[in-house]
Amino acid sequence: MVLPPFPDAETVVLALLEPVAPTVTATPADLTPPLIRVQRVGGSDDRITDHPRMEIACYGSDRADAWQLAEQCRQLILGSIRTRVAGVLIDSARTDNPPTQVPYATTEDVRRVLGYYRLSWRRGRS
Repeated sequence: MVLPPFPDAETVVLALLEPVAPTVTATPADLTPPLIRVQRVGGSDDRITDHPRMEIACYGSDRADAWQLAEQCRQLILGSIRTRVAGVLIDSARTDNPPTQVPYATTEDVRRVLGYYRLSWRRGRS
């Protein structure tokens, strides 16, 4: 039996975080903060529920801006349980690694804060 695919985790989280700041799946060469980069970096499934592990990179023009953006993303993700986003009902959300400042070598005018989150949702019905 062929099962329907799970929703695209990056598309779901992009839609969730879009109200906070512009969202992308790849960091542009001409980065202008504020910006949020969303990437699936692992996870698992149990055939019924997908549990994507998401890396959320928040870029700000200084440390305070990057931290504020990261905390907005964190609270939005944690508050997304039982929310329908991009047609997907989020069943659970938790922090795997809280926001942490990580050097961004391309320029000193941009600061980056990374956070890792685990979300859960079920596959669509065929």
